[in-house]
Amino acid sequence: MTNLYKFMGADVADKLMMDEKHIGIKFSHLNQYNDPYEFFLTIDFNRASDELAFYNEMIGMVTKQPATCFTKSPVIPPMWAHYAGNSSGFVIEINEEKFKLFLKETGFNENTGIADVEYKDLPGEDIEPTLERAFHICKPRYIYWLQSYIRHAAYLTKQECWSYEQERRVIIDEKALTKPNDWLMLLPVPINCITAIIVGHKSDDSLKEKIQVLAKKAKCRYFEMVIGKTTTTPFLLSKNLKSHQFINGKIKAVSQQCKKCYEPLNIDNKICGWCGITQRDVSMAERRNAFRAIASTGGLENYIAAMRAISARHRS
Repeated sequence: MTNLYKFMGADVADKLMMDEKHIGIKFSHLNQYNDPYEFFLTIDFNRASDELAFYNEMIGMVTKQPATCFTKSPVIPPMWAHYAGNSSGFVIEINEEKFKLFLKETGFNENTGIADVEYKDLPGEDIEPTLERAFHICKPRYIYWLQSYIRHAAYLTKQECWSYEQERRVIIDEKALTKPNDWLMLLPVPINCITAIIVGHKSDDSLKEKIQVLAKKAKCRYFEMVIGKTTTTPFLLSKNLKSHQFINGKIKAVSQQCKKCYEPLNIDNKICGWCGITQRDVSMAERRNAFRAIASTGGLENYIAAMRAISARHRS
C-alpha cells in the first residue's frame, strides 16, 4: 500500500471539509507555484533565436493543466517548516490506490496522472534530437513527440535543491475541479481516502481538537508529531500514547518505547538514557567539568583567552 502525504497550515483545518463526505484538495497551475523555475528544465536554452522561437511556439501549444503536490514521507522537517506553518499545522495521509480509483471514477482519468518528480540540474539529453527533427523536418509526428517530451519535463522535473521534498505530483483535467471563486480550484476527495492525520509538534489544542474530530469522521488514525532527543527524525504518538515511526513508506508501531517520554528505543530498557539521568549523574557531571573548578577561582575568562590565542597561532 502506497500513501501520499499533504502538508497543510493550521488555517486550512476549518476549510478542509467541502461536505460531510469530501475534503477539498487545492490544485494550481505551475506559474502559481513557489519554484520560480517551474516549467524550465525542458531543453538547453543556449541556442539560436529561431530555434527558441520554434520552442516557444511548441510550449505554447502544450495543454496547461492544474497540478497539486504530495510527498512520500510525513517526517521531513523542512516540509513541516515550509508548508505546515513551521510545524504548527498538520499532514493528511491518503491511500494512493483508493485515490487512483476515485480519479478513475471521475471520468477524467485519461487526462489525469500521478508520478514522482525527477530531480536534476540539467535538461534531459533525449529531447534534443526530437527538437532538432521537429525544427528542421517539421513533420507532425516529430512535433507530437516533442510536445510529449516538453510536457513530461515541464511537470515532472525540478532542480536538485528541491529533492528533500520527495514530491509526487498529481496532474488533473481542470474539468474535474470545483471552483468556489476565480482563484481557487478544489478537487472533492472522498474522506475515506484518508488513512491518517498527523498534527505538528507546535500545533495548539484548538487544532488538535479539530483534527481529532476530522479523524473520527474519516475513521482514520490520529497522531501527534514528537521531536525526540536521540535522532533527528521525528516520531509519531497515537492518541493511546503508542509511539510510531515512518519506516519503508509506512507508519508502524515501535516494539519498544520509553515509559516516560515515549521515545522509541532500540535497546532493551524501560526508559531512555535522557529520562534515566539521576541527581547522582548530574552531580558527577558537575565534578567532571574542569571549567567549574577554574571558574571557582575566578580564572575561567583568562583561561579561555589563553586557549583562543594558542588556537589562533596554530591556524596561522
